[in-house]
Amino acid sequence: MIITCPSCSRKYRLEDRLIKARFQKVRCSHCGHIFVYEHGAAQEDLEDQETLTNRDEHTGITVRKKRHLGLIISLVAIALLFIAAASAYFYWINTIGAADKWLRIRNTEGQETVTKDGKIFLIKGLIANGSTKPRKYVILKAKLFDEHGTVIGEHFALAGLPLSVEEVREMHGVEIEKKVADFRLSNLPAFVLRKGGELPFSIVFPDTYTGTPKQFTVEVVESPLP
Repeated sequence: MIITCPSCSRKYRLEDRLIKARFQKVRCSHCGHIFVYEHGAAQEDLEDQETLTNRDEHTGITVRKKRHLGLIISLVAIALLFIAAASAYFYWINTIGAADKWLRIRNTEGQETVTKDGKIFLIKGLIANGSTKPRKYVILKAKLFDEHGTVIGEHFALAGLPLSVEEVREMHGVEIEKKVADFRLSNLPAFVLRKGGELPFSIVFPDTYTGTPKQFTVEVVESPLP
């Protein structure tokens, strides 16, 4: 049977055996109000109410309502939200945030300069790592364009080697090539582009290009994760 507290309107489900008289004194376990329940009065259908626990006391019947279901649902919802947030974070760290698009080429400058035995076109700059992962090394590709936008030279370089205009002016062409080759074979920690770090780069075009360079571009073509 279903009874309702006249004070707080809390509803309880009682077993018939607990009502031993036509008029039964009952105490509400929610608000403490004591009232007289008339056995046989109209009852409400509360199939969707939580399970109730009943116990006898000296002054009547105390009805205690279990509240565990709502707490369990809340804890499960919090756990699911935590799992979803953690999954999104690790997906960002390992996939989206580690992409090459977070590598930035900055402070680039290029100019044609005369060496001791010829001329070169030197492009300098920095490669900055804004991604969530370090890189074992970074390979760059540069292109030279003439006044008509035609490609007149293309060159690849390993980031990490700084060369200044003043330095190459005091070198022969073979010395410059040897310095670049030695750097590529050195297997130095300078190859590593750390998370949040920067690497200088120098791209040297020998005088094999034709025409007069007017523009240049630099892009990342390879940057493997450790």
